[in-house]
Amino acid sequence: MLINTNHFLQEQIAQEQDRSSVYNTIPVDIRTTLDDMAYGIAMKENLEPFIVKQRMVSKLNMISKDDIVFLLENLSLLIQKSVHDGETIDDKNVSKDFVSFLIGLYY
Repeated sequence: MLINTNHFLQEQIAQEQDRSSVYNTIPVDIRTTLDDMAYGIAMKENLEPFIVKQRMVSKLNMISKDDIVFLLENLSLLIQKSVHDGETIDDKNVSKDFVSFLIGLYY
């Protein structure tokens, strides 16, 4: 169900966003991770998933190129650790700056 919900949310966002948006240029694995995070936040905070994702996409489309690089580098590293190295992602292997950055994308 999570995959279907995320796919539905992705389609809705794509319809509302300009094709040249930053969000649409982010690699699929990172977009999927961001989508999953938005969905998780929505469920935890009892919010509408579409609204959380829409807010995230809007903020992503406004951040600087340096911040996009920061996001891509850090999420790629976490995906590598989690998926390929089998590490559990927690406060010991994620920088506080990156956690703060991610919180800013969603809230």
